[in-house]
Amino acid sequence: MYQLSVKECLSTGWRTFTSRPWLFIVAGALLFAISAIADIPRAVSKGHEGAEGVALWIITFLISSIVSFLVSMGKTAFYLKSHDAAESAKLADLWHPKPFLKYAIVTILSGLATFIGLILLIVPGIIVGIMFGFSQYLVIEKHLSPMEALRESARLTHGNRWNLFLLGLALLGINILGFCALFVGLLVTLPISTIAVIHAYRLLSSTAASEPVPASVSASTDAVSEAAVE
Repeated sequence: MYQLSVKECLSTGWRTFTSRPWLFIVAGALLFAISAIADIPRAVSKGHEGAEGVALWIITFLISSIVSFLVSMGKTAFYLKSHDAAESAKLADLWHPKPFLKYAIVTILSGLATFIGLILLIVPGIIVGIMFGFSQYLVIEKHLSPMEALRESARLTHGNRWNLFLLGLALLGINILGFCALFVGLLVTLPISTIAVIHAYRLLSSTAASEPVPASVSASTDAVSEAAVE
């Protein structure tokens, strides 16, 4: 079975970023600005009380959530394209609103499953987070249904979850350094990190294309997803 190389993923992230650094920096700043603006109404709604305050909070929460999903979808589509063809990537690629419902559902399911795992013993949550880590890419790129995306992500990561965990630790360290560099460093480290993870996705997708879904993987994916729904 193919074993993922953490070094290769990090090298690809750095090489892709340095090929068009200003594009990634501007894209990152734009995504951050949109997310920050979307949170303003929700922050303002906290100052209201009673039924009016509750209704206002619900409305602003829904708006903020929708914007958050759209930002995440655009980011995913932008970096998938940037990894494959950085020279043709553009800021307009950040607008990728389809398939919204599938993306929202798979994000919520994978998030709930990871949260439940973290509550139980922390380690299961980390495993589940890694197992379902590619599900959003699969929805954006292949328009899979939420359950199909979760199963396929579990299949792709099978046998390489330890290597993906090590990659995650390496990226955590890089982003901590970026945060310490007056926070502005995150505009460099976050794009590198995202591209590194997408490179892992690309490598595992190509090497696992002909492999069937292990029965244990399919069963565990269904069990975790059902638990999240419940």
